[in-house]
Amino acid sequence: MFYVNIIKNRCVNRYTYHFYTGLITGLLIWVHPLGGLASRVRPTLPYPPTTLQRTATQAVFSPTEFYQTIRQYPDLVKLAKFDPIGMLQGTTIQPGLQATLTRDLVTKQLTTTTMMIPQGVVIAGRYRLTTAYDATGRTQSVLYVQDRFRHQLCNTVLLHGKPHVGGLAYDPHHQRIWLCSHRHGHGAIVSVSLAALRHFDPTTSIAVHYQQRWSLPTLSNASLLTYHHQALYVGQFKPGQTTLVARYPLTSAGTPYRMTTSHAILPKAVSDWHGKLPPNIQGMAFYDHYVLLSQSYGPSASHLLLFKRSQLIQQHQLTTGIAILRLPPQLEQISVHHHQAQLLYETGATSYRQQQNHAIDRLISINLQRLIE
Repeated sequence: MFYVNIIKNRCVNRYTYHFYTGLITGLLIWVHPLGGLASRVRPTLPYPPTTLQRTATQAVFSPTEFYQTIRQYPDLVKLAKFDPIGMLQGTTIQPGLQATLTRDLVTKQLTTTTMMIPQGVVIAGRYRLTTAYDATGRTQSVLYVQDRFRHQLCNTVLLHGKPHVGGLAYDPHHQRIWLCSHRHGHGAIVSVSLAALRHFDPTTSIAVHYQQRWSLPTLSNASLLTYHHQALYVGQFKPGQTTLVARYPLTSAGTPYRMTTSHAILPKAVSDWHGKLPPNIQGMAFYDHYVLLSQSYGPSASHLLLFKRSQLIQQHQLTTGIAILRLPPQLEQISVHHHQAQLLYETGATSYRQQQNHAIDRLISINLQRLIE
């Protein structure tokens, strides 16, 4: 009952930890041979302490610090929406950055970690879903369920193991969530019902139940994921290399088509199209007649790339886009809903906030009509 009360309680106390612990953490990341370059590194770092026993929902940075970062990127300022007194609208604090309720992979006991790194985002009905993994690999990856109208955290869902969960997709016809996974050297995707996310209880379940698990034999990993016109688009990430992407059409039951010659325990999904994207693509989304790509790797500025949808399907390789926008570093997945795009950053995580001058702890909404004008 202790943890049930924790989950139901919407009020979260402010989380703090010792300044020097955070400073040492940042220095350890920086001197790591890959730490200054890779947003996909899982550094082994000491946990900053926390007394919280639930998922925190407070911001890491003050509004002043946040606005100082935003003002460094004119392209972002042009697309963001401000109210009459100059306050940025459409932003949401990323939950779990200061503490996340999860489960220890060794002891199997519920615990809290301060080391979660956000990765995926998607709008599913009235909910905003985001994923995160533990930088140290000690606890289970999670999915945060937020009410996007009330900006409240409704649940913290525990996922199986410690996947990177770099991409999320929502099938509105079947109210089904798809997540990136990995299986025996190949990319994989798994699905869970939206209802299961709402009703998940970590006190009675070790991890949420997956409805489907599919292997993607043509991809070495599954990192980016999006849904469009009854199909899933899945891409693999390899630093500095062309991003391979494949389309997996869904049946009327909302399942990928199965490779009939395969007798593997995990069914293999059949793709009907494949293409190539620019290097270092973290997220992909469709809007009207366009394709949006988030491109980032390491501490340098990220980019939002805009292409015509016909370029993607006809050319099989995207090179020259309509627009390239310069955005803050370490932009991860993007999610489109109506005329808005949600931008998710990982720099608010403990592993990066000390080494990144332009760290962001909020999801940012931008106007796509302004982008294509």
